[in-house]
Amino acid sequence: MNVINKTMRGDKVIWIVALILGVISLIVVYSATSALAVSKYEGDTGKVLMKHLGMLLFGFAMMIIGSRINYKRYAKIALLLMIPCLALLLYTLVFGRNINDASRSISVGGFSFQPSEMAKIILITYLARQLIMMEGSVYNFKDFLLKLALPILVTAALIFSENLSTAVILIAVCMVLLFIGRVKFLHILALVGLCIVGMAAYLGYDAIKTNIDNKHRRAAQQEMVIGEKVETYKEKQNRIQTWSNRLKSMGEDKEKVDPFDDKHMQRTYADIAVASSSIFGKGPGKSEQRNFLPHPYSDFIYAIIIEEYGLIGGVIVLMLYVILFTRVLRIVIKRPLTFGSLMAFGLGFLIILQAMVNMGVSIGLLPVTGQPLPFVSMGGTSLMATGLIIGMILSVTRSIEDEAMNKEQEIQALTETTEDERELESRD
Repeated sequence: MNVINKTMRGDKVIWIVALILGVISLIVVYSATSALAVSKYEGDTGKVLMKHLGMLLFGFAMMIIGSRINYKRYAKIALLLMIPCLALLLYTLVFGRNINDASRSISVGGFSFQPSEMAKIILITYLARQLIMMEGSVYNFKDFLLKLALPILVTAALIFSENLSTAVILIAVCMVLLFIGRVKFLHILALVGLCIVGMAAYLGYDAIKTNIDNKHRRAAQQEMVIGEKVETYKEKQNRIQTWSNRLKSMGEDKEKVDPFDDKHMQRTYADIAVASSSIFGKGPGKSEQRNFLPHPYSDFIYAIIIEEYGLIGGVIVLMLYVILFTRVLRIVIKRPLTFGSLMAFGLGFLIILQAMVNMGVSIGLLPVTGQPLPFVSMGGTSLMATGLIIGMILSVTRSIEDEAMNKEQEIQALTETTEDERELESRD
């Protein structure tokens, strides 16, 4: 019992929520990876489960390590890692693994790693530090640009072209964090304007580049046809067309389109998974759409949860994230406008926003984005990053608990001293 108490330092509710999410992850991922086990592990679902268990335990290890580090040290760590982090994002953009026309990860020792997951943590922690350093001081728009806006813009720009949803979520968290940190509202609006201008400039460049690439592809195909080597030509879409198609697919009349073509397949199977469920669901391991959804163990895992465990299962998972965020808000209430509270709020808001996006996609409220469900979806970098985030939040709660304990001990010591004095007076 003492070992558990020493390990689970900090807010016990957050620990319990994390443990429950981990158990849910094991059960649902084991069920959702049956097709993956057949295609990659010759049907051995045990191998998939053990691999996921290893990644999950690594996430918990990061949580324990993160909770044991004094949260004030994270300010210095973020400051030191900010520039190397940006350099790593740039390296990933240029030399990263290209999957589905996007470079989001790099290979380190045979393992795939997404630098954007760590970049989110470092940026939010860095901003929390800068906001406290600037609190109460007189600063102009130039200081705001250099110390706050520039890190946000550069980080988001390096992520944006390869992962729109991650960049948008990160920018949203940063904007809210700036607002909580009492940055001038006009400065925040100016940053929004810079983000819009930057996005428009990139989209214009991407449209021109895509047109040039398509011309080269058409010319190459013509040469192949002349040489009696015919290959199917598929024109590449630019980012505007891709995002536009995703938004349009949500509002299309399902009776007038093929619901099982490449464009609508993910949404269709997710809708079937949710619609075919009930209050209690089909039962553990009885999902049917896991065999058809492209990523039932990551992007659409919430749809599998609802299919197998029904409305009750979906609500329970949702409430776990809500409870986690309410515990983060308690930190903000107890320690308003401190580095610890700003860091905890930013990281907690990142988790809840990412969870809401994943759930919104699974139930058809949002276009397909590719965001995992924190601490539930299968994925090494995501589990590691989420574990570290929760550990960092626990570090802040541990500090609050230690202060409360020290105060209690001080009051107790003063009380005992008073009683001793009374005893001496009575003897006199």
